[in-house]
This record gives sequence, structure tokens and C-alpha cells, in this order.
Amino acid sequence: MILYHDVPSCQGVENVLRRAKQLADLRYTPVRALPTVVKVLSANDDGEANYAELRSPAHLPLTGVIYSSVRRTETYVGFNISPETFLTAVSDPYSVVYEKPIEGVNQNVHNHYGIVCSCFASYCMNLHYRTACRYWPSIPGVHPVDSSKLENLALADVVLHVKKHIALITDIERDAEGNVHYITVSESVLPQIRVTRFTPEEFRGYWLDKEFKIYRYDGVKDVPYTPDPFAPVPGDPEMPAPKINRILMPDFGNKANYKKGLEPVELHVFDPAYGKVEVTDPDGCVSAAAVENGKVQLLPEKTGIYTACAVKDESGEKSDAVTFRITDLTIASDKEAYAPGEMIRLAVRNPEKDPIIAWQANNHANDKGAGAGWLDLREETEISVPMPEKAEEVELYLIARNSFGCYSSQRIVLKRLM
Repeated sequence: MILYHDVPSCQGVENVLRRAKQLADLRYTPVRALPTVVKVLSANDDGEANYAELRSPAHLPLTGVIYSSVRRTETYVGFNISPETFLTAVSDPYSVVYEKPIEGVNQNVHNHYGIVCSCFASYCMNLHYRTACRYWPSIPGVHPVDSSKLENLALADVVLHVKKHIALITDIERDAEGNVHYITVSESVLPQIRVTRFTPEEFRGYWLDKEFKIYRYDGVKDVPYTPDPFAPVPGDPEMPAPKINRILMPDFGNKANYKKGLEPVELHVFDPAYGKVEVTDPDGCVSAAAVENGKVQLLPEKTGIYTACAVKDESGEKSDAVTFRITDLTIASDKEAYAPGEMIRLAVRNPEKDPIIAWQANNHANDKGAGAGWLDLREETEISVPMPEKAEEVELYLIARNSFGCYSSQRIVLKRLM
């Protein structure tokens, strides 16, 4: 029997599929054992589970961005961390992906960088920012699809359980009469993004019989796509081969954001012939620092983009440059405690004038999400957001966006009035 793959209904749907492949097909090889996490189900099949913090072996190639619910660091691949930043960090044996795992919380988090199901779907759909499963049905333009007949499904439809998980339909195969024979679903799961081809029976059993529903987002027609040499997709235009600096690398990877005063910049030098690092600040001022034990640590005071190169002792020859950025988005609340639902007045300091796109509140005790919302701000010096209803203490912060990705403000801890 000849089967036919569905053709995207518009360029936007094609772009959703290409964005999904950028992250699902991303191939990388850890140079050290890479922190990752898996879900361990109980033997009695009652739905109970624990999380095991593991290490994927060094030099074993992996495909698909690893799963890690990094609310503590707000360093999600896609929105916050580009494929270039992730891959260059993986290439550095002393980077944060190896040296700063999130440990001991018995949650779906381990690596300093990673992605989760809602982040993957939000990135593919080009949402304003990462949006949790429970909020998807309320997004303007999102509406349910009748899944009683699988022939009603379309590419880029969302497979959603608001309390559990979200995934995307990225391929549908039909016969000449239009009957569905296979449905391919792409999803961020532990330990890595997974792409699975289901028969209709399998699709119903695995998804629909477990109370997942199908949704369609009208905004797919406007989804853009930018080819990335670090995450190529078949059909992309020819691009220069991506280059990873094997002599010098920031510990966050190339083109990463650092918070001023909170996250020192550590530069790693891999060739002992290079005895110093030359740094150019956002104003063009050049300074040099000696390499000690293969490292240089900086505490930059200016916000903006910095470049750095390693310099050989004998000849003065310089390595290729690496780049990092210093941010300084800060907030202050008018009080230390609020009643549930009470509006929190925040004084905002945004010296870079970057657009502020979201607010996030996490439970202070365990980093789990307690509340969130989209924003569209730039010049405001004061805003208001609601105090979450349940958490006794929350960590509140804002999210802004610059050319290196989305980044967070410093966090403030607020108490809930009983």
C-alpha cells in the first residue's frame, strides 16, 4: 500500500515542523559523563514514580536535547539557551553542564541546561514565552479538535493533558482515500526529546484513552523559522560549517547571558601555550588577565556584550574570539508578604532596556512553578503581578529577551499571608 505524508497547510506549519526538528534531531557528543535524569515507575503500575539522577557516558553520541526542568536557573534550551550555546558548553569539560548539575531534589531535573515538554511545544509554536500545560487551552487562538475520527487531525496539532504533558503531531501518513495509517508525535520526555510513529490503535491507546485531547493553534500561520548552522534541518539553505572554539570557552558556553554580580564569568583555556586572555568590554576597552590552572575568572561591571580571546606567551598570537553578555535586570517589591491574589508592586530596573516578556513565581521550597504570566514591557519602572494562591513562600522574577536569548532578573523571596 502506498502511503502519503500530509503536506503542511501553510508556511507557518512547515516552520513549526522545522523548529521541532532543530531540537529533536540535535546531535552532540559529551566529552565527560553528562548529568541526566530518568523517571522510574513503581512496579505495581499505580502511576507512582521517582526520578533517578544518572550520567550519560562520555563520548556516546546523543540525539535530541536532554530533559531538565531548570526553573532554578531558567536556562531552557530553545528560549534561553541557543543550540550554539548548548553545544559549545557540551564541548567544554569544565562547563556548567558538567560542573553545576541540580542534584538531590527527586524531581525531573538534573542538568544545568535542558528542556521540558511545555518549553519544547512553546518554542516550536513560537509562543511569547515558555507556557505550562495548564495554560494552553486559554491561549488566544487555541481550540479543541474532534479526535473521534483521526482523519480530523492535522500537522502541528497539539496533544495535551493539562495536568500531565504536551506533545506535537509532526507527521501524518494516509492512504489514497485519506485514511490515517500512522501519526508521528514529537515530544520532550526524559531523558531526551523523542519522535515516535504510532499506528491509529497505538495512538488511541497511548494518548486518547489516557484523557489526552487534541488542540489546534490558529497562530501557527505566523510561526517564523531561522536556519541555524548548529542545528541544521534538511532543506535549509547552505550555511557555513559551525565552528567551536577549541582553545577558549566561557563556562556557560558561547553567546550566553550572565547576571551581573551573581554569576562570575569563568573562561577556560585548553592550550597551555596561551598564557593570558584579552577581554574587550562593551565600550571597546581592552584588558588582559593571566591564565591560572587553565582558567580566568571575571566579575564584569558593565552590562552588554564582551568578547575575549586567548593570547600566546611567545608570539602574541590570538585565538578566535568568544562572546558573552552581562545583564542586570533587577526588581524590588513594596512589601515582604502578600495575601493570596493580592497585587505585588514591583520597582523594575532595566538598564539595557530589553523587552520584558514574562513573570514567573516558583515555590521557594522546591522550585516548582507557582504562577506565571506573559508581559510586554520595556520602559516601565513599576509593574504589578498577582501573589500566587498556594505557595507559602515564592521566588519571584522577571524574564527579558536580548540577542542571546531570554534571561531572568535576580529573584526575590516573598511570603504568603495566612
